[in-house]
Amino acid sequence: MTDDLALHCPSLRRRDNAGRQHRILDLLFEAGNATIDDLAAHFGVSRMTIHRDANALVQQGLVEKLHGGIALRDRNATRKTVTYRKARATGSKQAIITHAVSLIRPEQILVLDDSTTVAEMLPLLPALAPLTIITNAMGVITALVPCSGLRLICLGGDYNRPRDAFFGLVCEQAARGLHADMMFMSTSVIHGTTAFQNNPDVVKIKRTLMDISDRTILLADSSKFHTGGLYRLAGMDTFDLVLTDTHLKRSIHDKLIAAGTALEVCGE
Repeated sequence: MTDDLALHCPSLRRRDNAGRQHRILDLLFEAGNATIDDLAAHFGVSRMTIHRDANALVQQGLVEKLHGGIALRDRNATRKTVTYRKARATGSKQAIITHAVSLIRPEQILVLDDSTTVAEMLPLLPALAPLTIITNAMGVITALVPCSGLRLICLGGDYNRPRDAFFGLVCEQAARGLHADMMFMSTSVIHGTTAFQNNPDVVKIKRTLMDISDRTILLADSSKFHTGGLYRLAGMDTFDLVLTDTHLKRSIHDKLIAAGTALEVCGE
């Protein structure tokens, strides 16, 4: 939708603005911060539109404005915000989460990345105890500490406040000394037949965690499939299983299957 069309259709403008603001939050969860110019280019809108989006998110207490950009104010608080959680917890995404959890068996060793998609699995894990959980995400540890029957292994290293997770050489070295049955993960963008991230440190630790896992399962709802992405994470055929939803375009579905992706549509 162009800015001109939105000006003449208030209801569409509000819906478009809300959707874009949630996508801005998704980008900030990945990168921590972003410039106004980069966001305007990414969404194909004016800088003024992004400034209005930023002001709306500031009023909700979710972000803070920096010189020429914006950043998450508090990653954990944003994740817990009711409006944001409602936007994320769509039926299609819940179908992915439900199927992902059904693959887990008691006594397995799991790797969980720091993505918001994987975070939605956490309330369902205690029922499958005993489990061992390896993660670089403080949010995972915080959520699961009260649960008995879960052995938690947190990879240390350089703490990234916006992502509430650990990265860097120490984190990667700690991971290489471990082994897991399965890794559940997500990614920023899937462009064509390749998964991308917007942060090189995130790429490094995700690749390392994939290497120590017997199976890697990518949770990728249909909103992940669009142009963009800066740092190549992996080809889609690298993952042992890719879970998506029924809203994935048929053309994308067929292209991934033709490229050898082990793709499963949840909710059919």
